[in-house]
Amino acid sequence: MRRLLAACAAFVLFLTGCAAIPVQGSVGTIEPNDPNGSDFRYAFSPPGPEDDATPEQIIDGFYRAGIAPQDDYNVAREFLAPELARDWRSTTRTLVYESEPNVVANVTEGSYTIELAVTASIDEHGIMTRMPANATESFEVQLVRVEDQWRIAGAPDGTLVEQGNFAVIFSPYALYFYDATFHYAVPDYRWYANRQSLAATLVDSLLAGPAPYLSNAVLSAFPEGSALSRASVPVESRHATVDLVDSVFVDTGELVRQQMQQQLELTLSGVSNIATVTMTVEQRPVSLGNTSPDFVEAVVDPSVPNTQIAVADDVLVYYQGNGVVRVAGVEDIAAQGPRDPAMAPGGNRYAFLNRDRTRLFTVDETGDARSALRGSTLLAPSIDIHGWTWTVDPTDGTHVHAVPADQERDGQPREVAAAWMDDATVTSLRISRDGARAVVVARVDGEAGVYVSGVIRDGEGVPRGFTDPLRLPASVPVTEAVWDSATSVIVMGANDAEPVQAERITLAGGSELFQPLLGMTGISAGPGEKRTVYAETPEGVFSRVSNVWKQQAGEAQDLAYPG
Repeated sequence: MRRLLAACAAFVLFLTGCAAIPVQGSVGTIEPNDPNGSDFRYAFSPPGPEDDATPEQIIDGFYRAGIAPQDDYNVAREFLAPELARDWRSTTRTLVYESEPNVVANVTEGSYTIELAVTASIDEHGIMTRMPANATESFEVQLVRVEDQWRIAGAPDGTLVEQGNFAVIFSPYALYFYDATFHYAVPDYRWYANRQSLAATLVDSLLAGPAPYLSNAVLSAFPEGSALSRASVPVESRHATVDLVDSVFVDTGELVRQQMQQQLELTLSGVSNIATVTMTVEQRPVSLGNTSPDFVEAVVDPSVPNTQIAVADDVLVYYQGNGVVRVAGVEDIAAQGPRDPAMAPGGNRYAFLNRDRTRLFTVDETGDARSALRGSTLLAPSIDIHGWTWTVDPTDGTHVHAVPADQERDGQPREVAAAWMDDATVTSLRISRDGARAVVVARVDGEAGVYVSGVIRDGEGVPRGFTDPLRLPASVPVTEAVWDSATSVIVMGANDAEPVQAERITLAGGSELFQPLLGMTGISAGPGEKRTVYAETPEGVFSRVSNVWKQQAGEAQDLAYPG
């Protein structure tokens, strides 16, 4: 009877839990708040080769063993001939495939071709490249008899992982580099299999430098050629010891060593069993000295003020909560018909476009407005932390312009080289809070996409160019993108007559779909804790409450957070 009552109680609890499952509202996916915060890791134990297995079974077992990274893919090596098992480099490349691969026998005995549909590729430093739709790859493997059993004697380095298993086996981790001023820590997300050598893998990738889309846009305190003295980072009682070769510290002062230490601490903070870090050289502690007066504790996720800039009745206004307040001290700009205003992250400086978006105006701290740039259908401006105001002119190709705050010091507005945008149609460009990146919506080869490109600057913060971009996967139509944090953006496709669904996309691979809103023509978001997301329609301004849009009383248009 007790067992029966317990079973009934469990069944009632099960039904109660099921009753709480939501059945209405939009569907979306997003990664956990702390994907690396748990010590728990899934571990697969695929079988090794069976006796008298056919070549096809050996190949099948080999690529399926890519789900078991333990002991440097020891199970996968069991399918290899002894010489290849010794030399095969498992982490050189990981291919993520979406359906069962084809294994095709070639004319030569023991030769086979593996064909597969690939969704992503990850290199030895964890840099992910997402493949276009319907991408395929093929490679050959050669089998031989070893003690009368088939084994693989020839195969490329790397592993294969089925798409459904990838998120279980691999996790995103942020490496941290610096902006041009060393004031901000810029995240560079990589993907690694969950295994014991994770700390060493992270440090090794950090020392190798940033991903291509951040190359020359961010800085590292570690000089080129830096390396671990051995391929491990011991962790004892949550304390990691990073032993580096002595050439790392040649001609380095206290400031650089302190910046190195901070960079390691930030990067290894993503590993759940590490709390503190010590740098050593040949197993001797590295002296950091007294804190340098020039050392700055780098800001990891810089925020912007909670007040937005907007336009109401042809004047600049602050928009906060559901009310508007006129910006004091700004000269009369009504004749310009101001549109698409921007506000500097710090200080009382603004920018806006005129009514037909053919002129960019800047407003200095004294409230004086001046015409800074002429163009054709200029894009909404963005003001970065260094004081530069950015816009794009699509006349006769794509031209990205930056206007300095101090023209006496930095000269006249300049066009910033952006080779990858030359043949693209850009509809949105926003500079990140750290000033090292831009999120761009552009139509490339006829297809609209969301891109993150590094902003190349000199030592004074003057912009010099853009890097080749990283494309983010968007599942909704896109015409506009805004930064939501240092690691996420919100995108949408403006349409004043149809329901529009916005999407939050993270650099770590997560996605969240927002509730559709009829006639959405603009969206406003900004980095910072509890920054409300706003949307605009012909009916007025709406704020996002949970995943519901609530209309606001304040009347304004072209809302924008600082930046």
